[in-house]
Amino acid sequence: MRIAKILLLPLICLMVCSGCGHNEADTQENVKTQTEGTKEAAEDTAQGKGDMDSRTDNEIIAEAMEKTATLASFKAFTKGSLKLGGKTINGEFGMEAKIQAVQGEDRQDLQMAMETRLSPGDAVSTAYYKDGWYYTDDGKKKDKQQKSQDEVLGIIMDITDMVIDASGDIENIRVEEDGADKVYSYELPSFIAEDYIAKLLAQTGAEDMLPGHASVEVESLSLVSTVNKQGFVSRQKITASGRFKKAIVVVPVKAQMTADFEETDVQELKMELW
Repeated sequence: MRIAKILLLPLICLMVCSGCGHNEADTQENVKTQTEGTKEAAEDTAQGKGDMDSRTDNEIIAEAMEKTATLASFKAFTKGSLKLGGKTINGEFGMEAKIQAVQGEDRQDLQMAMETRLSPGDAVSTAYYKDGWYYTDDGKKKDKQQKSQDEVLGIIMDITDMVIDASGDIENIRVEEDGADKVYSYELPSFIAEDYIAKLLAQTGAEDMLPGHASVEVESLSLVSTVNKQGFVSRQKITASGRFKKAIVVVPVKAQMTADFEETDVQELKMELW
C-alpha cells in the first residue's frame, strides 16, 4: 500500500505540471478566450430569455390561435349550450360537433368532414367540404354549395378568429400552469360577442323561439385558452351572458362553447358524398 502511494504522488505532479512548459502569453490568451466565450454564452442566454419574455400575454394568445388555425391536419370536438331564462320564453339547447380537417402545409387544399348533433330532439346532420364544394345533409334535406376555403374554415374556427381579431382588446388576463400547458383566463369587451351569440342561436335553432329582429345586449364575455407545449390551443372555452330585447320582451341568455383541438397526421379524408 505504501508503494502504491509513493507511485501515485509523481503521477499527480505530472498531471498538475503538464502545462508548466506553456509561456505566459499563451496562458493569458486562453484565459481571455474562455472569458469572452463565457460572456458571449451569457449574452446569448440573456438574449434568448429576453426574446421569450418579450411577447405580451395578448400576443401569446393570438399567436397560439393563429398556429391552431394553420395546423395541416387536426380534429376538433366542440360542445355548446344556450339557455333562455325568460318568464314566457325559456328553454335549453345543446350542440355537439366532431370535425376532421386537412388543409396541408400550404393551406391550399382544404378537406373537411363534420357531424353535428343538436338537442333537444337529438337531430344529426353531416357536412363535407372538398374541391370547393360544401355538402350538407340534415336528415331531411341535402344541399350542395360552392364555398371558399376561408368560408368553411370560418365555420370551424369561429371562436379562434374572434379572439385573433380582438386580441388587442383582451383584458384581465390570468395565467396558470397545468403540467406543460399554460392556461390563460381572460375577458373581451361584451360587444364582440353579439355576432357570436347570434350565430350560436342560429346553429342550435333557438332563434325560432325569439321575436324577429330582437336586439342582443351582451353583459359579459370570458374565455379560457389552454396553450400546449407545441404552442397551439388544445382547448378553448367561451362563456357569454346577456339578454335579448324587443319592445317589452326581455329574455336573459347564457351561452357557452368548448372546443378541443388535436393535431393529426391524416393527409386524405374519405368522405361519403352521397
